[in-house]
Amino acid sequence: MSTKHVTVATRGSALAVGQAEPLVRFLEARGYEVSWRKFSTSGDQWLQGPLDKQVGGGFFTKELEDAMAAGAADLLIHSLKDVSLERPVGIIPACIPHREDPADWLVLRPDAPEDMMIGTSAVRRERVLSQLFPQARFTWIRGNVQTRLQRVRDGVLRDALLHGTLLAAAGLKRLGLDLSGLTVRPLLPTELPSAPGQGALLAEARADRPDLIEALAEMHDALTARCVTLERQVLAGIGGGCQQPLGALATPQADGSLLLQVAYAPEGELRRAEACGHDDAVLLATVLKGIGLA
Repeated sequence: MSTKHVTVATRGSALAVGQAEPLVRFLEARGYEVSWRKFSTSGDQWLQGPLDKQVGGGFFTKELEDAMAAGAADLLIHSLKDVSLERPVGIIPACIPHREDPADWLVLRPDAPEDMMIGTSAVRRERVLSQLFPQARFTWIRGNVQTRLQRVRDGVLRDALLHGTLLAAAGLKRLGLDLSGLTVRPLLPTELPSAPGQGALLAEARADRPDLIEALAEMHDALTARCVTLERQVLAGIGGGCQQPLGALATPQADGSLLLQVAYAPEGELRRAEACGHDDAVLLATVLKGIGLA
């Protein structure tokens, strides 16, 4: 097989495919013939409850990684927030492109009362948002972005009222969905810091495809990589796992420093910390100490 052929593995959702397409077009413009392998992952198939009720990890990545290990894919393209800290042998980071908006948006029906019912399956979102909206109630919701928005428009989830849901701004912007008739409240990092790596992508290549790593170097954004690496180091500091009740967002400042904002919500409490500076190791140590973990 020619080294100018590449099999790209992604999840099969419209969002996963859409966010991968710019990288695919980039490779095609450089002479690569691209084949797609689109997967329905464990996380996509689990619709019976929130993901934190599942055992294990890699809910949205394992099937892609297995395909890579079996030689059935050359390049994986993930949402970085879904990628576990421990990476399989033989898979090499190729690039982290420029990040889309990392914020969470609260999407509500216009008739939402103060004691609104909000659907979310993220422990982070529920625990932090319950502090911002103490009268709100929460229930789990599963399915892709379009499905969740339709549930809100219908106002019903599992035969009960539903007034809103929380969605990543990056996904909504990439999909270009119509939000007319709904109220959108962007959440500030001081309110709800995003999940580590939210809004960013990670492309990974097989170790025996250095041509892909070289080709995609042009798409790598060093500043985004610095930010998400620091956020994932905070995640590692509390033990890892994509279902941790942790928000961590590093934001570049005009002077080249980073502002690192963290919210950690173990059962029954909410801990916040932030630090700003040029030394990432100092920032990490400061916020971990601030949330009681160092």
